[in-house]
Amino acid sequence: MKWDRLPSWISDHLRAKGSRAKTVTVLAALLLYILILPAFLLEKSSQRELLASQRRFAEFSQLRSEYHSLKGRSDSLEQRISLRRMDGVTNALSEIFSSLGLGGKIRSVKVIGQREVAEGLREERAEVLIEKANLNELVNLLYRMRQAQAMLAAKKITIKKTFENPDLLDVSLTVALFTRK
Repeated sequence: MKWDRLPSWISDHLRAKGSRAKTVTVLAALLLYILILPAFLLEKSSQRELLASQRRFAEFSQLRSEYHSLKGRSDSLEQRISLRRMDGVTNALSEIFSSLGLGGKIRSVKVIGQREVAEGLREERAEVLIEKANLNELVNLLYRMRQAQAMLAAKKITIKKTFENPDLLDVSLTVALFTRK
């Protein structure tokens, strides 16, 4: 049967009594198929889009929590850097040493140099030699450096026992002070 004869074939079947019920049933089934199939395909497509959106949402939620964690750490470091202006690493260290009572045990404080670490952030290093300090004083010193208002970091620590008393330590400490330009 050719497509150009389709309308006449349909009208002939509609006129015949026995096939009229069959034709109506077929046309009703065809109409339902035409209406239901796109809705079914649309539902499947919507489910796929929903799953993809849920995956993207989960990724964004993870990135959001990671961002807030990094932002919190960055803000605390930024606050420590900008909280108080220090004249230099020697002033920051002398403030910590005097609060701990280590002033008499310091053999030398030698400024090594300065360099720009990142845009707008400067690092100033100093080497400190401490004689005859005990372990408790060293721990307190490192704690105070960590909790100081200025951004101080211990870059290198060398610890040696003294010859006179093995409980006392000679400490060589490289300290960096980070400041804004």
